[in-house]
Amino acid sequence: MEKQNANISVKDLTEEITLLIKGDIVATYTEEEDALQVHFLNGQHFRITVAEM
Repeated sequence: MEKQNANISVKDLTEEITLLIKGDIVATYTEEEDALQVHFLNGQHFRITVAEM
């Protein structure tokens, strides 16, 4: 993400979002190429998906 005109890949954006979320939310995580699974201690699970529009 050095150049303003460079394309950002789904994988790169997913990795950036993952870093931000992991710093603030206590949970375990499973990283995928286009998604992040969040597993909370109370048993709830979520998948956060990134898709280009």
